[in-house]
Amino acid sequence: MELRYLRYFVAVAERQNFTRAAEELHVAQPAISQQIKSLENELGVALLLRTRRSVKLTAAGHAFLREAKEILAHAELAKQVARRAARGETGSLAIGSFSSAVAGFLSELIQEYRRRFPAVRVHLFEMTPEQQLQAFTRAKIDVGFTRPLSQEQEKNFEQERIYRDRLMLALPQSHSLAKAKQGVLGKFAQEDFVLFKRSEAPELVDSMIQLCAKAGFTPRLVSEPPMMQTVLMAVAAGIGVSLVPGCVRSFRQPGVVFLPVHPGSPPIDLVLVRQKGEVSPTVSAWLELIRPRIPHIRKQMEAGV
Repeated sequence: MELRYLRYFVAVAERQNFTRAAEELHVAQPAISQQIKSLENELGVALLLRTRRSVKLTAAGHAFLREAKEILAHAELAKQVARRAARGETGSLAIGSFSSAVAGFLSELIQEYRRRFPAVRVHLFEMTPEQQLQAFTRAKIDVGFTRPLSQEQEKNFEQERIYRDRLMLALPQSHSLAKAKQGVLGKFAQEDFVLFKRSEAPELVDSMIQLCAKAGFTPRLVSEPPMMQTVLMAVAAGIGVSLVPGCVRSFRQPGVVFLPVHPGSPPIDLVLVRQKGEVSPTVSAWLELIRPRIPHIRKQMEAGV
């Protein structure tokens, strides 16, 4: 049973006239008559009582008209739903990120995305870089804001740089060097260090260790919290000093001072990552939203680093 059969039948039934129905549908009257006859043969019942001057519905025709209208309405709805989904206007978007790196811009991006696509369900997950990789394998997130991937990891992902960060020295406000203009790393060789847990961001922590090695020492680790905010709380409590990305200043942890570090740190990029392959409409819409805003994000996030 084809939808056009139903459309022809509804048009004739509502107008009770083949000629007017044919004119509105822009279809030859004999074709409409033949298609409705085929429909009746398929159903095995008469839907219309035909005379030379009029067309009337049979009892079966009245019952079938109600169902035909519902079917056509659902078909039109299905068409609209499919088109909206293809444009990224429905569905869901799951974003993985760690708040220290995105606090300055992500909430505004999501607000704008939801304004444009109010029917899309947006899910936001706080995840370390390692947790994001695991989430991708379980299809829990669609995109992630994370640190650059290794060459091996990059085989399965596309990544785009959002902005460039640098390591800074985080000191307790009471530290004797807290008012210095920069943190000469060699002066902290005998200090206790609190560093982010390596298993959660290996590339980042390795860059911290390498920077210390460049300054002539291996940091004495006394604590390795799995969350960056906990690292800052430990520094504020005087447990040790730390090396952290400049973006963590957004936490505004009381009792912590941030100093540019010498020797200067290598760049630490924040990248937007998605799996390789066909991009879903919601992800495509997200990329179209964020890409024109990257220059502004860089200017905002790289200031003072």
